[in-house]
Amino acid sequence: MWIWREARERWLLVAVAAAFALVCLVNAKLPLWQALEGGVVAVFLRADATISVTSDLLVGLISAYVFYVIIELLPSHRKKAETLRVLNLLVASVVDAFDRTSVFGHEKSISSIDLGAIKASKLKRDITSILAKAEFLRLKFAMETAHSRYQDFQHALSLAVGLSPEHALDWLVLTDKVRLLAQEYGTQPLKPLADESTGYHFLSLQDFEADAEYQQRIKMFESTLQLRVLEVFEAALTWMERQNA
Repeated sequence: MWIWREARERWLLVAVAAAFALVCLVNAKLPLWQALEGGVVAVFLRADATISVTSDLLVGLISAYVFYVIIELLPSHRKKAETLRVLNLLVASVVDAFDRTSVFGHEKSISSIDLGAIKASKLKRDITSILAKAEFLRLKFAMETAHSRYQDFQHALSLAVGLSPEHALDWLVLTDKVRLLAQEYGTQPLKPLADESTGYHFLSLQDFEADAEYQQRIKMFESTLQLRVLEVFEAALTWMERQNA
């Protein structure tokens, strides 16, 4: 349950449960241990004032916790959930472009993206497919979306800082990986054109050499793109696992 996720909240809940148990014991007026009977301690523990003050104090602690949950904990949890949704939509925009292989994926509104795209189990499958040589177009469209969303990732750092230092660090790592992927935008080698000045379409030796160089450069570009997309997905997986920790 979310209220027990942090250690501090779990200890507070345990303390309130213990206070409730003590209230029940105090008001039940159970018999004292035989060793305490007949002494000053027994008189003190059985006094109406002692029972009343102790019970009121414990009830006050329980009431304070109830107000803390209503006024502080629930709004804080709601705000955190809304902040995470905004950040997760940004991450999902890159993953969605990879999944759908859409030419206009980088123009898609993030509010219409399904957050199921960045479930931890789904990201693990995507990482496996990238390692097994993903389609070039899927890598390219993920790069284009990363390029168009990079500034959004930068500006969203303040939101991650508001969650926790750990979230902020994971977001910095993710933003850095998005930056590296975005830097590949516009670096794809262009295929050289054959010299048709003679009116014939025969390939010259220079054309063969230029094509061989192009094939080598495009392979290097694809390998680099594969690495950059893989790094983004691994950072996204770490980001999602942080939320489930």
